[in-house]
Amino acid sequence: MKTTKQGARLVLLLCAFYSATVLAQNPHLNIPAQSLAAALHGLAAQTGLRLQFDRADLHGLASTGLNGTMSAEVALVTLLQGSGLQARKTPAGVYLIVKSAKAGDTQLMPEVVVTATALDSYKADKAAIFGKTPLALREIANSVSVLGKQQMEDQHMTTVADAMQQATGVTVIANDTLSSQYLIRGYNSVGVMYDGVTSYNGLSPSHQFDLPLYESIEVLRGPAGLLRGVGEPGGIVNLVKKKPQKDFAASWEASTGSWSNNRLVGDVTGAMNESGSVQGRLIASSEDRDFFYDHTHSNKWLLSGMLRVELSPQTTVDLSYTGQNQTVKDPWSGLPTYTSTDSSGHYQLLKVSPSTFNAPDWGRSSYNTQELSAALAHKFGNAWTAKLNVNHRVQELYYKYAYTSSGLNPRTNTINYSTMRGDYTYTRDGMDVSLAGPLDMWGRKHDMLLGFNVDEYNSKGRSGRGPTYSGVNYASGSSLAEPVINYTAGSESNTRQSGFYTQGRLQLSDATTLVLGGRTTTFLAKSHNIAPSTFTDWKDGAKASNRVTPYAGLLYDISQQLTLYASYASIFVPQTQQKADGSTLDPRLGRQYEVGAKGDFLDSRLGATLALFNIRDKNRAYADPAYPSSNYYLNAGKVESQGVELEVQGKLNSRFDISAGYTYLTTTYLSDPSNQGKTYSIQSPRHQFKLWSNYSFADSGWLKGYSLGGGLIAQSRTQSSRGWSDEVVNSGYVVANARIGYQFNKNYSLALNINNLFDTRYYASVGTPNIYNFYGEPRNIMLTMRGQY
Repeated sequence: MKTTKQGARLVLLLCAFYSATVLAQNPHLNIPAQSLAAALHGLAAQTGLRLQFDRADLHGLASTGLNGTMSAEVALVTLLQGSGLQARKTPAGVYLIVKSAKAGDTQLMPEVVVTATALDSYKADKAAIFGKTPLALREIANSVSVLGKQQMEDQHMTTVADAMQQATGVTVIANDTLSSQYLIRGYNSVGVMYDGVTSYNGLSPSHQFDLPLYESIEVLRGPAGLLRGVGEPGGIVNLVKKKPQKDFAASWEASTGSWSNNRLVGDVTGAMNESGSVQGRLIASSEDRDFFYDHTHSNKWLLSGMLRVELSPQTTVDLSYTGQNQTVKDPWSGLPTYTSTDSSGHYQLLKVSPSTFNAPDWGRSSYNTQELSAALAHKFGNAWTAKLNVNHRVQELYYKYAYTSSGLNPRTNTINYSTMRGDYTYTRDGMDVSLAGPLDMWGRKHDMLLGFNVDEYNSKGRSGRGPTYSGVNYASGSSLAEPVINYTAGSESNTRQSGFYTQGRLQLSDATTLVLGGRTTTFLAKSHNIAPSTFTDWKDGAKASNRVTPYAGLLYDISQQLTLYASYASIFVPQTQQKADGSTLDPRLGRQYEVGAKGDFLDSRLGATLALFNIRDKNRAYADPAYPSSNYYLNAGKVESQGVELEVQGKLNSRFDISAGYTYLTTTYLSDPSNQGKTYSIQSPRHQFKLWSNYSFADSGWLKGYSLGGGLIAQSRTQSSRGWSDEVVNSGYVVANARIGYQFNKNYSLALNINNLFDTRYYASVGTPNIYNFYGEPRNIMLTMRGQY
């Protein structure tokens, strides 16, 4: 029966692929009367046409819109009629909207050789995180943020953790020098997709490639079961790699800053044959740095080679290899607290210099990550597109270090240490195949997406515990001799999930879109012991077979600038804990309701989103009170996460970029015998605000070429990131950042970034009485020279 169902689904998918080849016709376009800029954005969203224009050329121009079946090119000429503008097509397939040489001339001009670059803006017009084709953010009935290359450069972000620190609604908590964990809407284990290919629990705390590899980072807040299958309901991140281009372009940057932080980046792309059908890209970076805490030193490099082959005007193949290695001397896992508590029963945080490093200096850790990816895309004549994406990633982790295993005794100034060593290999394989395109039904154009994906995650390694040291004087901890630590345990685990998914976007009226979707998920986790442990057979853990995850959304355009939306998403998370009868707990189930509004203002230069959400998560495990001395559990826990998110991104005018986000969040145990009514996600702040802006001065006068940036990150009080409720508590904080830049000419620029401008001393996150209490970075600077050609 199972084979029959799987076969039926495969037949349906193949039939859908076939149907796309026989439905070849021009798309039906429906673009209402509005500003010309907004109309062109609408054309790009409905056809996939790539447009580039200077908004100043379109200022004050209106469009009467269009409604009918026609090619994208004919539609473009129609929209430009009478505007005094014309379209020029570049070899890269981008249409440049420029002023006409003759009044009234709106013809498509022949191809011209130019470097087509994205407009410098913090506002993204589209995101691919909620489908396999890019959608305008106003077409997505969920809260979505996009961090683009321009904002990354302005704030000198270098890692995924840097980017997540600036993303609305995301809480970043350090694990150590090399990795972090991320929380959205109170939930850890945020999901990840690599160019749309899902990877089970791959974002946190896995080590990620640095940002020179990526064009943008897309963040969807809320359950993403339709996209990823099994996973926590907080959200998902899509890391979008840069792609090879036909037109030659090259860039470099050299940076130096506080704590001997030195960094080089290079990026070159262009055609590799005369016709331009083969394009390549090479990206490399190198970083050598110390940190604000003593002893720790890091060396890291990244190298990526990309190749794009246009087999035909409709078919492309992309291949890439990326490698990154980071080696850290004396990795840091945070400070302990004092063993004493205050009048409220809270462990007291150390009031020492942020540079304090209290572990032996023989520790070391390294990550080596290699990735191969391939993509095949074919565009049919009727605007349908078929895509196949595969991804293979191998990551090797080695560590050996000592860490504080007790709090600091304030009377004796002594502390305990433990030592450990480990060597692990993590392998991730993913595949996604999809078919997307328009359908004409009931006199309207609708969009359909069908697909299947599978991903497998394998963790294999060995570890060992070394000697412990008690009563060590805190001032002499770094002098402990390095011990020999043998491997004493080995384990291997494997997680595999697969599923069919579908999404339909039904245009109920000119202003109303209904989005319906669903996914079937088959999931199996298993594990066993390997050498040096006694070898055991594989043992099944969490599992599921063809569980359905539904989704529904509704969008209504109340004006040319504003869209209201509502959505429903379900939650499905298998569990591994056992009941008293020996069976495994039923999966966690739940749902999210979200309502909100999205708008495009100031001729679509500025985007804004307001979202209100409520998540109910039930069937959670809690200890069976009938068996207090055994590890048995019941399906009875229930939690709620609810709040408000507000985000603004884009340009206030042609020179003033802004990105701002505010989050209000409450999380509550609704059903739990020992935590009823208490906060569920104690490490998530109730209030969080993030702001960054950058102003470029006029092109004439004594400030010509200068730009000035500034922003802040603020959050309310939080508690332990490791579950020590009402025992390890952190106060809120506000940290300001600034930037000054100078553009010498179109090729060269210089920028100085100042982080923690007022040198605020604060704990960024707190953990347990013995470890994971991290100071935030003191004031620091980074000077960056960039060249672009």
